[in-house]
Amino acid sequence: MEEIKKCMRQVKSIMSASCGVLDTSGRILASTNEDDENEIDPSFRAVMSGDDLFASTADRTYHKVFIGEQLKYVIYVENTDPDAKVCIQLIAEWLKTLVKEKGTDAEKAIFIRNVLLDNEIRSEIPMVARGYKIDCKEPRLVLVVRTGAEDSAEAFEILQNLYTDSDEATVISMDDTTTIVIVDATETLKDEERDAFIDETGSGILTCLNSEGCNAKVAIGSVVPSFLDISKSYADAMTALKVSKIFNGETDISRYDKLGLGRLIYQLPKPLCEMFIREVFPNDAFKSLDEETRTTIDTFFANDLNGSETSRELFVHRNTLVYRLEKVKTKTGLDLRKFDDAVLFKMATMVRTYIDYLNDTNDNKIR
Repeated sequence: MEEIKKCMRQVKSIMSASCGVLDTSGRILASTNEDDENEIDPSFRAVMSGDDLFASTADRTYHKVFIGEQLKYVIYVENTDPDAKVCIQLIAEWLKTLVKEKGTDAEKAIFIRNVLLDNEIRSEIPMVARGYKIDCKEPRLVLVVRTGAEDSAEAFEILQNLYTDSDEATVISMDDTTTIVIVDATETLKDEERDAFIDETGSGILTCLNSEGCNAKVAIGSVVPSFLDISKSYADAMTALKVSKIFNGETDISRYDKLGLGRLIYQLPKPLCEMFIREVFPNDAFKSLDEETRTTIDTFFANDLNGSETSRELFVHRNTLVYRLEKVKTKTGLDLRKFDDAVLFKMATMVRTYIDYLNDTNDNKIR
């Protein structure tokens, strides 16, 4: 629809006579006179009753447009001169080309979606990609943009407009909450350049969406050597999205190569995680810690085990902090003031978070 309206806007800059496109019910889909849009053409029934491609009324010339063997549109121009048929026929061919290209774009999106999901035979991908003018040799980076269902269509349109004039990215809709951006990563030659490129791309997408009022989370996969490998980058981006949700739900941008310990824990089988928790926190020692103590622990870790900074942030005396940390030691056997014990406690709490995620049947697991 938008392509047809663009076509009419361009026709307006060329022709002085008003022109428009009707659907098969006689409604004006697009017109050089925008006030006419969505109106019903009063002569449409008479035009449709004839078998000829062209028809004329007192003030308009009409032309039926077939896509394949199916009548899809009727174009009119407010002119009955002999030249009107030539003009309207040229517009009809223009419209057919636009519709055909739109169909090709849809087929291309389906093909890319299948490659992302690893549903295409790898040896056949280069041949099909060549037909869509996709260079398989260039490195790629896949970003997953997740929004609410109510913002998905708008986010997709915003990102398409962001990369409209660029040959360096492809934007496709994956489902009702997910938009995929596949970026050409050829400029990322050195490690530091690649790191900056990934950060700038992710933050640029998020900033663009937020500026238009769309709340989104952006997950970034790994740079892969060619288009044939984008399924790996997509899988990595989805892993980043899941791990970020489990261990740090407030993060708007997550990178697969920056997930740290969370990625390691996510790959562990549940029985092994449960065994580890029983070893570190015997008799459910962690559950015996009250909310105040847990908040103290989180703040202590956030301040890099610095007691003075933790006391200042919690507005408590240092002796109070020491008392709370001693209580943790008594109940769990771990002294968080010691580096090794602090690392073990941090790992155990993350493993507990992962187990809770797996056990939460009400949680909407990320697909």
